Amino acid sequence: MSGRRTSSRLKIMTRSSSKSLEKSPPKPTPYSRNGRKCASKDPNGQVHNRPADAEHPNDTSKTSNSTKGKPSSKESPAGPPNQPNIAPGRCELVEVIENTQGCRTGSLVTMDVLVITHEDATVILTTDRDNSSVNALFREGVEERTSSLPLSHCLTNFTVIEDNLVAAGVWCLAKIIVFKVFPDLDLQRTIETSTRYSCIAFLSPGTMVGSYVQKAGVEIFDMSGNVLRKFDVIHIDEPYSLCTFNGNCIVGDTKKRAIMSFNDMGNMQFKYPPRGGKKFVGLLTVTAHRGYIYAADRKGNRVVQLTVDGKFVRDVLTAEDGIEEPQGICITDDNLLYVSVIYSYIKVFRIG
Repeated sequence: MSGRRTSSRLKIMTRSSSKSLEKSPPKPTPYSRNGRKCASKDPNGQVHNRPADAEHPNDTSKTSNSTKGKPSSKESPAGPPNQPNIAPGRCELVEVIENTQGCRTGSLVTMDVLVITHEDATVILTTDRDNSSVNALFREGVEERTSSLPLSHCLTNFTVIEDNLVAAGVWCLAKIIVFKVFPDLDLQRTIETSTRYSCIAFLSPGTMVGSYVQKAGVEIFDMSGNVLRKFDVIHIDEPYSLCTFNGNCIVGDTKKRAIMSFNDMGNMQFKYPPRGGKKFVGLLTVTAHRGYIYAADRKGNRVVQLTVDGKFVRDVLTAEDGIEEPQGICITDDNLLYVSVIYSYIKVFRIG
């Protein structure tokens, strides 16, 4: 395992004072003061104070996650390596980020998580269902602060569409919001759509792809919300989540309890598990990273790794690793897997 320093166990404070999609100036939080040093707990429960010269828990490598949006120009080749670097044994738990009932404005449900690095700063974004907001935990050196972007409704998921620009679907509304992340959360615009998307993902410059559960379908649309193409729905029943990789669209279908991959014309490339194979329990959240597909099987309390052509690799995390109802997942280039658990905390693991 890496000698990476165990980082802090933090409580993310949120705010929900505004319930409008209008642009709102960021409001200070108890953690927003520069220079604040936090007492912390490691995964073993030992309390310690972070020294001023401590190594920062996240390095400044660029996050490259095609599931969450625009792929980096430094991304690894399209296919999986011939000999995947898979560490034996369990993954290493390096951090727990909490947002519990102990926080007066804390949400009980965190829907999605996205980690972005920009210059020397890293931000962890979460969608807050109860407070209908985007929450951000900024880390730069040993400094930490939080920010919140209040909205009128909960968001579905995040996808990066340009450097420092993130899009998110709005739950139960035919809308997508676009916001800047650095130097602070800032709402840019709202895209009106003809469909209420359960999940969206960046596909190519100027286009996104979205899935919808009502009437079940997947379609490609432009940045103005105009539908360009619909997929053949014969293979799709309940597309709860999706991601993209090398122009293909990977769909997690809750009703079929399976993962399917389609090209940009809507032709199915594979379905996992194959006929007769062990199915997922349900509520699948998918992401793709460095030639692999990862799926959070919420009801099955596990995170699974597949190749991009639909071959099973391993169970990355199971209930034995302390995973209970994983909802959102994000993987960074330094092999950190962020898992948002449905009851509002994030566990961070180092994976092989």
